[in-house]
Amino acid sequence: ADTAAPTASTLSASGTTTSGTNLTWNAASDNVGVTGYNVYQNGVLKTTTTATTLAVSGLSASTAYNFYVTAKDAAGNVSSASNTVNVTTSGAAVTYCNSTGSTNREYINRVQLGSINNVSGNNNGYGNYTTQSTSLSTGSTASITITPGWNGMSANEAYCVWIDFNKDGSFGSNELVFSKSKTKSASVSGSFTIPSTAASGTTRMRVSMKYNGLPTACEVFTNGEVEDYTVNITTGALVKNANGTNDDSAEAIKEEVKEVSALSFKLYPNPVKDGTLYFSGVESNASYKIFTLTGQQIANGSANNNSINVETLPSGVYILKISDSTSVGTKRFIKE
Repeated sequence: ADTAAPTASTLSASGTTTSGTNLTWNAASDNVGVTGYNVYQNGVLKTTTTATTLAVSGLSASTAYNFYVTAKDAAGNVSSASNTVNVTTSGAAVTYCNSTGSTNREYINRVQLGSINNVSGNNNGYGNYTTQSTSLSTGSTASITITPGWNGMSANEAYCVWIDFNKDGSFGSNELVFSKSKTKSASVSGSFTIPSTAASGTTRMRVSMKYNGLPTACEVFTNGEVEDYTVNITTGALVKNANGTNDDSAEAIKEEVKEVSALSFKLYPNPVKDGTLYFSGVESNASYKIFTLTGQQIANGSANNNSINVETLPSGVYILKISDSTSVGTKRFIKE
């Protein structure tokens, strides 16, 4: 019986577009003969072919994919996998509607979301900041803070934020992720969850502030300002810390807990309402770090008096990591 498997091929990709790519690999050799090749896309069998090229179509724009191939012979012997080729399709040409205000009295002064922390100042009604981006994973909760600026006395401002989750070039009612009715507050904050149906890749986020009433996504209004940003939607991916590293990302936390003994501690109240989070079962010299669900570190310090002041955190879900001299533990908590 033939028990010898074919040799592995070497795979390459070229000509990647918004919806496809071209795969090419060298012919495998076998003691009897190769009968075909299995082509895998993201770890799933896509097709079987006798050729050594394949034009892949039907891909989504601005999306990462990986491919590999295996060779097989008539006896059912299968080679080891080829090298894995990673490709990212280009973004489809999308045109967004215009929206702008007038900044004689007020303007958006600062936007904070994930790794975006933009002090923009007065942009005369519209600021294009699509070169600034942050990564958000599907199913995660993100927190946004918007700070207005006034030319004189404070005034009632209303806010809306949209993210084009399906990347179709428009902002639907189901893509409104944050709104705040008119208020004179020095800043407004809120949390939202990235839907599991959001398309992977980069897309547009629109932040709009209008005097005395909620704006619409494509409105030209008299008093207020609009700013556009880029959001990168990932599947289970984690953003980096503000310092450019991900050593303290949520994934790194999980790995660290595997390497050291798990710290068992109690956390209360959860949800926390009055701004103080208490815990027990921790050494007096312990330290803590607080992360968003997307992995961004937003607070740290010494765990003195078995309590942490979280009053300044926006409402949302967070990860608390506590470390003492011998162990590390993590728990989620909700800030209301």
